[in-house]
Amino acid sequence: MPIEDALAKAKAAGLDLVEVGAGAEPPVCKILDYGKFKYGSQKKKEHIPTRKQHFGQIKEIRVRPKIDKHDLARKLTHGRELLEDGYRLLLTCVFRGREMTHLELGRKLLADATEALSEVAKLERTLPQEGRRMAIMLMPKVEVVRAKSQERDKIARARAAEIEATRKKSKRRDRDEDKAQSGAPSGGPEAAPPANERVPTDGGDGLASKIEGLDLAVAAKPEEKKDAQAENAQGNP
Repeated sequence: MPIEDALAKAKAAGLDLVEVGAGAEPPVCKILDYGKFKYGSQKKKEHIPTRKQHFGQIKEIRVRPKIDKHDLARKLTHGRELLEDGYRLLLTCVFRGREMTHLELGRKLLADATEALSEVAKLERTLPQEGRRMAIMLMPKVEVVRAKSQERDKIARARAAEIEATRKKSKRRDRDEDKAQSGAPSGGPEAAPPANERVPTDGGDGLASKIEGLDLAVAAKPEEKKDAQAENAQGNP
């Protein structure tokens, strides 16, 4: 539509006409609150990406009734990390062969695992046994997930501040180097004066005597050269 009509519509709505797509043909404009639009753009620039939370999603860990204690500890450590990230944990005990005759071992194993993870999770429900599988569902504690998220946000902000400080320091160093390279070289105490600069004198007397002596020496040189040639001619046949 013509820009006059768009401005009239924006004024009637009590809003602003903002160009959001200058490169399009024709340019794209929106009728919106420019203050809110500018604030939202600034918040997007200042946003620090953090680790995505997965609250409510399910991860499964499988164990065996005869699992070694060290293997169980390793699996439970992994399960703790998943719970702190906000996942719900499905802990499944799988029986094989004649292990089905000792279902109590599986129940005890799942109970021990629930107790080991009680700091970060609580038992949501015990699932009915299906064939050779016995499982429980663990729900992460909200306060644990929130504390872990705040810790990660703090680390991310500290890292972002460190990166920004390093960038500013590097930029300042480059600026100083550019200034040093563009500046005139400093002449030392023994630097030669420019060609167009007058040589300072000591009142005229000392300089005049030096020039006088220099003229006499230059004048005497041709005579000395002639005498030397004459002597050489007499000595050599």
